[in-house]
Parts: sequence; structure tokens; C-alpha cells
Amino acid sequence: MIYLFELSKEHETLPYSEIVSCLKGENIKYNILESNENILLLETSEDKKLKNIFSRLSLSFYIDSFLFSCSTDIKDIKSSAQKTKISKKGTISIKCKNRSEKIRSQKIIKTLAEVLTENREVDLSNPDIEIRAFITDSKVYVGIKLFEIDRTQFEKRKVQFRPFFSPISLHPKIARVLVNLSCIKKNEVLLDPFCGTGGILIEAGLMGIHIVGSDIEDKMINGCKKTLDFYNIKNYKLFNTDIGKINQLIGGVDAVVTDFPYGKSTTTKGEKMHDLYDRAFKNISKVLKKNCRAVIGIPNEDLIPIGNEYMKFKEAHKLRAHRSLTRFFVIYEKQP
Repeated sequence: MIYLFELSKEHETLPYSEIVSCLKGENIKYNILESNENILLLETSEDKKLKNIFSRLSLSFYIDSFLFSCSTDIKDIKSSAQKTKISKKGTISIKCKNRSEKIRSQKIIKTLAEVLTENREVDLSNPDIEIRAFITDSKVYVGIKLFEIDRTQFEKRKVQFRPFFSPISLHPKIARVLVNLSCIKKNEVLLDPFCGTGGILIEAGLMGIHIVGSDIEDKMINGCKKTLDFYNIKNYKLFNTDIGKINQLIGGVDAVVTDFPYGKSTTTKGEKMHDLYDRAFKNISKVLKKNCRAVIGIPNEDLIPIGNEYMKFKEAHKLRAHRSLTRFFVIYEKQP
């Protein structure tokens, strides 16, 4: 079956990498047919396994069963639609997402409706079949909606709605992406050794992952516990400890996902940042299982080689948190 992922444009590279990392984590065989900043089109025969990852995603909008794609020319759209057969019975509607500033969507929707709704009852509010047209400057992609990502959940979990938070906490959407980039599966163990208020742990815990957090500040651990309990997350362990002692408290983990300390508000107990980062990378590599991933947030891409001394660099994503702050989220893999 061919699937059409409608991507968020909140970031240039993360939506694609999030999907591919989830596929890798679940050992799903697939073939990417087309990819750009708007869509990801892939083919797989492992439909059940693929559908299991839909609810994990945060930087996609919809996943559709692909019908066809063509140019934005109305004749091409009509011709392609006429060749399309929809076997499912029931009411139908046509909906559209227009990513083009040059192309008007009204004629496209009208053309699709004339062909695809012929001899069918139209229900715009609660159809059995929702046809989605995704319009770009050069192409139209058409599919049947399978799944809609509930992106409102991430807004509801923003820091100001938690019982304990810090203003420098990651947005839940980004925390969820970082967890997904680690390729971790449900019921595996994820460690955040600089857990702070627990933003990464919340997202992992809600996905059914066993979570372990540590922090050098006792108040962060106490606050993190309040937050995890607030979201009714049970499968967690928390330690008030230095990064250098974490491997004494827990055995091998399946993923490490963390945002390294930075800035004036960070407590390092007087240790220089470079030395702290070196110790952190070293100890993360000790506790991480072989062939597993660490996803690390750092303030400067010049720090990437430090991690590469202990684990293999895979990829990096640049993210502007706000005007004066840019973060780099780097994926490493522990070699056998």
C-alpha cells in the first residue's frame, strides 16, 4: 500500500526524519517514492506495523491512503480522477490543503468533486470517506484520509499547564520528535540524564516507554515527579545524581534523549561547560546499549565532535528556539 504523509512545515528536516526514525525503530521495510518539504510518499507491505506509528508523530498533519498525484492542470486532475476507483462504500467529502500561493484551490476541488462524488451521497460534516487534496506549486496529491494527528494534545501539555516547570523547557512537540528520533519502541527503556522538569520524559512515558530521569538538582527531581504523576505516568524512575554516576544506578538503556545544560540559568556546580559535555558524552556511551541511539541537544554545532569521540555521528538538526537561541539536536549511535 502507498501512504501519503502530509508534513508540517515548522521545520525543514525534522518531519521527514521523525517518520523515518519511527520506521527504523519498528523494523518496517519501506520504499520512499517521493519526498519534499510538503509530503512524504512511501510504499510498504507492512500496513499493520506502519499504522502503529501514526499516533506517535508530532510534525505531520494527516496520513492518507494515496490515490494519485499529477500536475495542477485541471485537465490532468480530471483525467487522473477518472482513472481512480474507490472501492469503499459510503458517504464522501472532498477537503483540501493548499500550500501554494499561486494556485487557487476552488477549481481543483470542484473538478475532484464532479468526478469522485458521482453517484455517491456527499456528507461534509461526518463522511465515511474523506478525500484529501494536497496542493503545491507544481503538483496535486490526492488520497483518502486514514489518520489525523491530534496536535492539540501538545498545546495542552505546554509548560505553563504543568504543576512544575521551567521557562526554558522544550515545547512538547519538539520533545516528542526527539523521542521518536531515538528509534525507541514501546516498553523499552529511555534515559534523560539532564531531565530537568521532565518534558522529554512526559512524551516518552505517554508513549508507553519505560523512562529513567536524573538531574543534579534535587528540586528538579521533586518537580519532575510532580509532573509525571500529574500526567498519570507510572513507569518511571528518577535519580538525584551527577551524570558521572548514572551508570552505577541503571544498566543498559535502549535510548538516551536529553537536552544538555546551557546558559546562565543552568547549574553546573562550577564545572566548565566543555568538561561537563565531555563527561556527559562519555557516560552516556557507557550506559547506552550497542546499536542504540542517543539524541542530544547542544547549543553549538562545534560541540558535535566531542560526542563523536564516544559514539558515531548520524545526523544533526538545527532549530531556532527563539530570536537569541539556536539549538542543535544531534543523533549518535553506539557502535558494536
